[in-house]
Amino acid sequence: MRASGLDVTYGHDGAGRGEIRLAGVSTGYGGEPVLEDVSIDIPRGDFLCVEGPSGSGKTTLLRLLYGTLRPFRGLALVDGVDLAGLRKRHLGRFRRRIGCVFQSYELLSHLTALENVALPLQLAHVDVIRPRERAADALEWVGLGDKAAAMPAELSGGQQQRVAIARAIAHEPRILLADEPTGNLDGGASDDVMAAFEAFHRRGGTVVMATHDERLRRRHARRILRILPHVA
Repeated sequence: MRASGLDVTYGHDGAGRGEIRLAGVSTGYGGEPVLEDVSIDIPRGDFLCVEGPSGSGKTTLLRLLYGTLRPFRGLALVDGVDLAGLRKRHLGRFRRRIGCVFQSYELLSHLTALENVALPLQLAHVDVIRPRERAADALEWVGLGDKAAAMPAELSGGQQQRVAIARAIAHEPRILLADEPTGNLDGGASDDVMAAFEAFHRRGGTVVMATHDERLRRRHARRILRILPHVA
C-alpha cells in the first residue's frame, strides 16, 4: 500500500503509525557498522530512553530513525515507513511526520521564538492554515506562550530548548526523537524541558530519547534500551 508518496506498510486501520519496529538491523557509516543486529519494538505512546557509553551508537540509532542513515540490512519501520525503501525525494515528507530535538537548540538568532517555530511550517507545509497560530499553540504547550516575541538571546538555555521542542511538535508528529536534549542545562531547566516531553507523551506521542542522565531516565522512562559498544 502507498500513502502520501511514501513506501509504507500500513494496514487499512493505520497500523504502524506512531510505532517503531527494528528487526535484525545493522547500520553505520561508510559501510562500517556501528549498530549490528538490533531488534526492538516500540509501540505508539511509549517513552523509551536510550543509554550507553559515548560512541556506542545512541546518536546513530536516532539518525537511523530520522532517515539520515539507512539500514545495511534488516527491517526498519518508523511510523509505518520502510526506511530501506524510502526514496530521497520523499525524505522531507517523511521527516515532517517525525519531530527531532538536539542538544544544540539550533534557533535562528534574528527571529523571535514564534518565528523560529513557525518558519518550518511556512517552508514545508504549504497546506497548513495559519502557521503562526499553530506555532503560538505549540509555544503555549511548552509553557512559553508569554515569550513568543522574545529573541533567542533574551531566553535562558532551558527556554531556548523548549522553543526547539515547540518547533519539533508544531507540525503534530506522532514520534519525537531527542538526542541529549538536556545535556547543556542545569537541573531546574532540565525539569522544565522534560515537562514538555511529558506533555507530548500524555497526548499519545511516542518519545525516544538518548540521555546520559540517570535521574531523567529513572523519572521519565517507561522503558530503557541499553546499547553496548560494537566490538569489531
